[in-house]
Amino acid sequence: MTAGVLALLRCPACGGSLANPEGEPRLLCERCGRQVPIVEGIPRFVDVPDDEAARRTQESFGYEWTHFNDWSASGPTNFNDYFAGLDLGTLHDAVVLDAGCGMGRHARQIAQYARTVVAVDFSRAIDQAARNVAAAPNVVCIQGDLMALPVADGAFDFVYSLGVLHHLRETEAALAELVRALRPGGRLRIYVYWKRHGWSGGALRVVSALRQLTTRLPFPLLRVGCLVLSLALTAAVVLPYRLLSRLGVRRHEAWPLFVYTKYPFNVLYNDQFDRFSAPIEKRYDPGDIRDLLARAGLWDVQVRPCFGWIADATKPA
Repeated sequence: MTAGVLALLRCPACGGSLANPEGEPRLLCERCGRQVPIVEGIPRFVDVPDDEAARRTQESFGYEWTHFNDWSASGPTNFNDYFAGLDLGTLHDAVVLDAGCGMGRHARQIAQYARTVVAVDFSRAIDQAARNVAAAPNVVCIQGDLMALPVADGAFDFVYSLGVLHHLRETEAALAELVRALRPGGRLRIYVYWKRHGWSGGALRVVSALRQLTTRLPFPLLRVGCLVLSLALTAAVVLPYRLLSRLGVRRHEAWPLFVYTKYPFNVLYNDQFDRFSAPIEKRYDPGDIRDLLARAGLWDVQVRPCFGWIADATKPA
């Protein structure tokens, strides 16, 4: 661990500074004496959670990003969707936090614009993230919990958390941690699932009912089921959508699953596993998100649709 990286980190138990004793694969809290092992170059601040839902969430995303580990399948298209409207040029000297990095696909791509990126995930997905960002020397991977981020107050110029907060029981507590990590005047970007209404809302209610079963299935069995579902959705929905688009029809572009017309099959397959595996799933309307971010003390909140909601906000200076 370099001095620059250590300056960004703190003990999640007491907030103390961390040292890396020379030649030793561990971090040591200089205040409370807590020791954090460094395994395969990654500081490990978390263990197996006691809470059943948290444990299933950790196992689910660890399994998911180990098996769906090819960041290039979504590549620039995914990055452009999630980071549209962000002036990447402003990040050239920025310290960035990827909160819930999964397999590291966003950290890998944003690294070319930033000075330093700290990628945090609480599951074994962090090992896959480290492999995917190996070519980016300015990315540091940390295994840590968003509920107790092992980072210093105000250490980051830009914080993003994409597809994570809606899977947490205590969303507001996790958001408070992200805001704590952000410097005054810094920007936050999140992505969360949207509520749907009308007939598409009815379809989501069916999905929610199915999740009562699927979130209890063994992961290999669920993966097979999601493969069958994804093949069916491709034949019944995605391919007809593509045909309509080629014929010049545009009305269907706001319909469910249209986003998958621009991605390879494996992205749809990955997302179905994600949808049916994680035990907690929350959905939001734009007003819900504005209220959530306002309660966190943020301002200049902007919300836009992106097959879900992308929200940006600023921490008061």
